[in-house]
Amino acid sequence: MTSIIEETLIDLTTRKAIRILYWILGLVMIITVGLAWAFYPESYEFFQEYVSNLGARFSEHEGLDNGISSMIIIVGFGLCGLIALVVAIVYLFKPKLKYNYWKSLLNFLMLLGAVGVGIPKDQPKIHILHGIGASLFMVAFGILNFVHQRLRFTRKHKPFTIEKKWDFYMDSIVSIIVFVVLVFFTVFYALGKLLASNALGIIAITYQKVIFLVNFIAILILDLDDI
Repeated sequence: MTSIIEETLIDLTTRKAIRILYWILGLVMIITVGLAWAFYPESYEFFQEYVSNLGARFSEHEGLDNGISSMIIIVGFGLCGLIALVVAIVYLFKPKLKYNYWKSLLNFLMLLGAVGVGIPKDQPKIHILHGIGASLFMVAFGILNFVHQRLRFTRKHKPFTIEKKWDFYMDSIVSIIVFVVLVFFTVFYALGKLLASNALGIIAITYQKVIFLVNFIAILILDLDDI
């Protein structure tokens, strides 16, 4: 009995640590983008430019040196990648945490994506790695948030009861929003690139910003049942 209690306490401590790491990741991500925007050498068109422009070596329209913002993106997403790696390792060696291997994989994909984000989009020869990394980071982060929220929803609300409390609707809404925004971004981004459409590209850019906001909120409201 004592051993079971000890193991339960260890698992609880692990989930608390993972949640704190996720909170730090979300804050680092937002602060990184905010600082890079503040130091961007020209006016940043929020609804017309991808976040990737903030990490380029030169500004998009005037070609000004963007060394400060570029370094901020490299360091910030480097920290995000490091946090994702730590969480991936923790999940890998904690089989009692639900779907630990899948969560470990998603965090590892976030790590790879963060590495790609750190490569400036206008870096010669290897700039394609930036696009792959940015897409990978956003998709893996979105799926991870959806998995956490959906697992919490199914654990707390199945079997369904006649009485529905406020947390039922909150869990349902958050999981649906995370999923829908991720799908919309992926579809519009892919179509925009495939059809070389500026209109679809602008929609994809808008959804990229929405994904950042939605995932930031989703990660802040994680409770221990989500992890």
